[in-house]
Amino acid sequence: MKILVTYQSKTGFTKMYAKWISEKLKSDLIDIKNIIDIDTNDYDLIIHGGWIMGGMITGLDKVRLFKPKKLIVFGVGYTPKEVVDINKIKETNKLGDTPLFYFQGGMNPKKMGFFFKMIFKMVTKEKLVYKDNTNKEDIDDLINIVKK
Repeated sequence: MKILVTYQSKTGFTKMYAKWISEKLKSDLIDIKNIIDIDTNDYDLIIHGGWIMGGMITGLDKVRLFKPKKLIVFGVGYTPKEVVDINKIKETNKLGDTPLFYFQGGMNPKKMGFFFKMIFKMVTKEKLVYKDNTNKEDIDDLINIVKK
């Protein structure tokens, strides 16, 4: 099975998960902004990851334009996994039966613009300091689904 992992990353955490998934599955990896450069029809499965804002997974709309044969999606957010309502994210993104995984990312103020810094401060009431909450083992369930 030929697999393509696509991602849209703002601060690097989604890219990190996409890279780990791609390495584990020995698949191709591409930033969603470069997807136009490849023929997605060559792939049996596309795994797309995007950061989440307002419940929406970034880049997912662009991947859907290519009408993948099979799709798996992962979203990356700052919120701890145990607090996230995965069904609400599925519903917001109209994923239906498409498998969805949530991974916790982190905070990288150096890569955030003014708008995102303001939103973060309003929503979390936390200081803007670098924080990495990624965990490579979190991808195991996604990898297992693909290998079945």
